[in-house]
Amino acid sequence: MSILNINSEHVVELMRAAAADIIMPRFQSLQEGEIDEKDGGELVTIADIETEKWLTARLPDLLPGSVVVGEEAVFADKDLFSRLAGEDPVWVIDPIDGTWNFAHGRETFAILIALVYRGDVISGWVYEPVLGTTVTGSRGEGVLFDGNPVRLNERKRKDEVIGTAARYLFERAEKRTDIIQQIYRPNCAGHEYVLILSGERSFSAYTKLLPWDHAAGSFLVREAGGFSGLLDHGVYDLAHPSGDLLTAESPEMWHNIRDVLDHKGA
Repeated sequence: MSILNINSEHVVELMRAAAADIIMPRFQSLQEGEIDEKDGGELVTIADIETEKWLTARLPDLLPGSVVVGEEAVFADKDLFSRLAGEDPVWVIDPIDGTWNFAHGRETFAILIALVYRGDVISGWVYEPVLGTTVTGSRGEGVLFDGNPVRLNERKRKDEVIGTAARYLFERAEKRTDIIQQIYRPNCAGHEYVLILSGERSFSAYTKLLPWDHAAGSFLVREAGGFSGLLDHGVYDLAHPSGDLLTAESPEMWHNIRDVLDHKGA
């Protein structure tokens, strides 16, 4: 239960039902006309739209008085974004994070949900329908990875530093092989956060900070003992996202990678 008395398992049940009834029947089976392109070239499928509508109709029943901010709804009505600055609890939804992968029949995509109250994330959920991974957590209650508690600071450190970085941050990272041994470009933010929680990645860094992409995952890493913050040490404001967000397995790792990524002349 979170501080707003949400039964986390009920949220997971909704995510799994949406995946089973809406997403998976269309995985590798999308028909002509079921994939579209939004402004900026991002893809959206009928599964994105229908999953978000389905969850939007049901999540507020778990918390009377709550509202929803979903990626596809905001694309249609930008005014909905202002709900993140309000007093009501907000469900932040990415119905399919990694739509490009989903649309091309690749298994790396996820449903992401965060519960935000007065600007702060208090619970987060990630569900990967094909891979079967479920990660949940609430403030002060820790993180469960497929039902098992995760504490990043109790893990043995990897011999190599392996990370994910977007755009110009990737270019800076790939020059510092003395510190970062392997660096990848992201293709599904939710999955990258799962990889940090599983111990397969050391960090991830992003330049585009839309809340439905990062609210749940960065919160879960923090709750598990990792660290997340803007490179300029500012606060990641969900209602007014800007800057570059770095999330790492530990505060020490965060500071080490921050020194690399923030050095514009590197």
